Amino acid sequence: MATKKPSRPLNEVFLERVIRIDAVQRHRAAAVTDDERTTQFFDAGRRPGLFGDFKWSLDSPTADYRGPLAPFTDEEPPPMSSAMQQAWDAAIVALRELIAELAKGEMIASGMHPATGVRDLDRAEWMRTGLVLDVRNGDLIEGFYGRPAGQHTVRWSTITLRAAKQPRQKKARGHGYDWEAAWTYAKSLRAEDQWDWTKHQRDKRQPLPAIHKTVEEKIKDWFKATGSTPDMSDIRQNITKPLYAGRRTRGKRKR
Repeated sequence: MATKKPSRPLNEVFLERVIRIDAVQRHRAAAVTDDERTTQFFDAGRRPGLFGDFKWSLDSPTADYRGPLAPFTDEEPPPMSSAMQQAWDAAIVALRELIAELAKGEMIASGMHPATGVRDLDRAEWMRTGLVLDVRNGDLIEGFYGRPAGQHTVRWSTITLRAAKQPRQKKARGHGYDWEAAWTYAKSLRAEDQWDWTKHQRDKRQPLPAIHKTVEEKIKDWFKATGSTPDMSDIRQNITKPLYAGRRTRGKRKR
């Protein structure tokens, strides 16, 4: 029995899916300077720039937002280098893909809600506007930007992520297989030179082995070679029975 994949901290998944990807890291050598803050982007996901932190807006992430926690200063942030801009753009694309998976229910988030405790987040949470994701602590914050410092709300904290359980896809019985080609192959088995009658007992009516399973195994192997194998009962209904009956056309496909 397959074991259930455990939940992982949001920070761990964020670094794996958004920061430590080739599309971002390939620009590291050209982007990193003596500025430790730039290195922190490639190592830990800190937003680049003078006041960069670990809080990424889900509406329109910016590399250097002067948010409510930024100290008062007249210093102008230096422009990003071309390499840093490319790394940042790649990270934003990856972040949006991750959030889209959460919004579509392909991944499930769990976290601590201040009123109801630990539970799964409804996927609609990721469609709200005005949210900020603290990618270091795993918090989903509302009202972080655009309000005075300290007046934001942590909607969810200590978030973990896990892949949603995917339902097993069953192929409809009798459908999606090349029955006409299989029937053409099966008719060729009625040729006299197809069988060594010293090894097989011959059927009384057809130039086929008396043991139907011998023929069915050959037909099954033919289907395997095409990449997919139908249920044996379908092979028997659609191919074996009409073949041994001497019919020129195959049986009806099971529905």
